[in-house]
Amino acid sequence: MKLAILSDIHGNLTALDAVLNDVAYESVDKVICLGDIAYKGPEPSECVSKIQKLDIPCVYGNTDLYLLGAMGIKNLQSHEPSYIPSPYELPYLNWHIEHMSKSDNEYLSKLPFEYRFEVDDQSFLFVHGTPKDCYSAIQPHDSIQHVESSISNISADWLIMGHIHKQFIFRSANTVLVNTGAVGFSLDGDPRAAYVTIDTTRGKVTLHRVNYDIEKAVQIAKKRDFCFSPEWYGEALRKGWWEPIPYPERVKIDQLNR
Repeated sequence: MKLAILSDIHGNLTALDAVLNDVAYESVDKVICLGDIAYKGPEPSECVSKIQKLDIPCVYGNTDLYLLGAMGIKNLQSHEPSYIPSPYELPYLNWHIEHMSKSDNEYLSKLPFEYRFEVDDQSFLFVHGTPKDCYSAIQPHDSIQHVESSISNISADWLIMGHIHKQFIFRSANTVLVNTGAVGFSLDGDPRAAYVTIDTTRGKVTLHRVNYDIEKAVQIAKKRDFCFSPEWYGEALRKGWWEPIPYPERVKIDQLNR
């Protein structure tokens, strides 16, 4: 079987379409999405609708929970504590919410934390962040000890992740770890969209990068009066690096209740 796995679309339909077109040339048997579909891009609803209409299996990402939290909606499958966005972040979240439909919100609320299946005598685990939660991450520069401790409790031959917007492959003693990189915007200095394919018969992983029309995405942001400055957004897409947004860290409900 040949799999294509993509993640972190972040409301960038132009990049998503380019990746899906590239995937079509790969003649894959199955496409899987690792979440962060809508937030931080000018076409959130269109991205959710496309993943939903194509019936692509998908798990939730941290920014999917941010949007739900801002609407007071709980993800029905989540074991994560709900988030309360800061007042500084609310205008950004509200812009996306205003550009999303009830159907989009219902879809996000039903996404699972993880997706598993077995094929060719191999077990696959797909998550957004790590097997622990959708907020934590395994970075390509992490020590072997940290990686091993992060996956010590999982039972899978393959662990496929997104979240950090950087591609990597790491082979531990018992598990192959793969990060897909990001569709919507990069954090590795390469502005191209990213995804991976896995040939399960051969055990071969291929890291893909796809050119897309960045200026088209920027023009859409301008036309829609995107909540993030279109100039700033365009610069982030062109550089392949997203500068931190200057609002305080989000606060978990359980922390507020202590």
